[in-house]
Amino acid sequence: MNAPVPGSTCRRISRWDRPPEPHDWRWAVGHIGRVLITLGVLTFGFIAYQLWGTGIQTSRAQDQLEREFEDKLAALPAPADTIAPVTTDPAVVSSTDPPASQATPTDTTVPAGPVDQDYGVVEDGDGIGKITIPKIGVHAYYVAGVSVHDLRTGVGHFPASVVPGQLGNAALAAHRTTYGGIFFHLDQLDPGDDIEIQTVIGGAYVYVVTSSEVVDPSDFHVVTDSDPTKATLTLITCTPPHKSTQRLVVHAELDVALSGSPVGIGEIGYGEDGVDVGGGDTLPDDSAAETTATEPQTSTAATTVDTTSATAAATPASGQTVATATPTTEPATTGPATADSIVDVASEFSDDAFQQGWFDDASAVPHVLAWGALFGLIWYGCYQLAKRFRRLWLGIVVSIVPVVVVLYFLYENVERLLPAAL
Repeated sequence: MNAPVPGSTCRRISRWDRPPEPHDWRWAVGHIGRVLITLGVLTFGFIAYQLWGTGIQTSRAQDQLEREFEDKLAALPAPADTIAPVTTDPAVVSSTDPPASQATPTDTTVPAGPVDQDYGVVEDGDGIGKITIPKIGVHAYYVAGVSVHDLRTGVGHFPASVVPGQLGNAALAAHRTTYGGIFFHLDQLDPGDDIEIQTVIGGAYVYVVTSSEVVDPSDFHVVTDSDPTKATLTLITCTPPHKSTQRLVVHAELDVALSGSPVGIGEIGYGEDGVDVGGGDTLPDDSAAETTATEPQTSTAATTVDTTSATAAATPASGQTVATATPTTEPATTGPATADSIVDVASEFSDDAFQQGWFDDASAVPHVLAWGALFGLIWYGCYQLAKRFRRLWLGIVVSIVPVVVVLYFLYENVERLLPAAL
């Protein structure tokens, strides 16, 4: 073997001047290895997108919902939609207070009876309220519906449950790790912790956590189970974190003393017939409210409440409508649907009642293919640029920005094809 000539320099041959590799088994293994490494890097990038990139979408959606929420509150008529509590303390009774006979002797404060709450026409994805959980730092707006798109905006409300602030069980769901991970610390809630609710119609309510449990994905009864005489709240997310094998459920009850608004009459599906309940299913026609223009709408929940306490409620503020409970021994044939009338809804869902199908959006396939093809074209073009100027770093620098942008939209559409998870 000849030794290098003293004083000479050995220069590495440029990758662009190397002879072509022979197409043997080593060439094939080398290309397979490069493909696997590339797929591995893209997979890590997709995981990063799921954990942090999806939060960008949710943050933008929450900003939009906040603006809409504030605009709707500003448009509400004054005074605010609240009813002052009635007190039996003679020291604070004034000439404007209602007669003491309207108060229950055993209570120092008597809340107003259930009232009609008019949400108007509610479309899927409309912002209808805000949830605040001080202990775990949650400040988020919730929308009507729990479809895949709805949960990407933040928190979703199950239309198969009453609205927060009404008699019955109200159910909200949100992601735990992706799309902002709003309910990531939901497992840290203990009995006695407060959950604050503001509604788009001006209501303010405080729920107190009573218990929590872990259920299977098919246990949709945690949404439909409802006591029409009590106002309860159910929060749902996935457990354990980063997986969707089970569901973490937190239960809470309305604290009337801390709430600044009267409880509403329970209405399923925002009081409208045939409202989409999230999985493509709608409430049966016979379970929805059927009212006429001349017949006032009353609640089945209201008919089950003791009529004595209902008539002993505080006099509503100007402009308020208080429901009058009418005793009856027959099941109500009209009025808003209650939880009992929608139990059959659960049976119409898939095995995973909290999931909107295995493939969320098959229409994303052409988008994935298009963005994937664009990614390939960018890579090929930058490689040819580097080859033209014989500078590999030039191709890398030029490709960074367009590759990141294209990968973001590619990952966004790949996410649409994956199984839904809270």
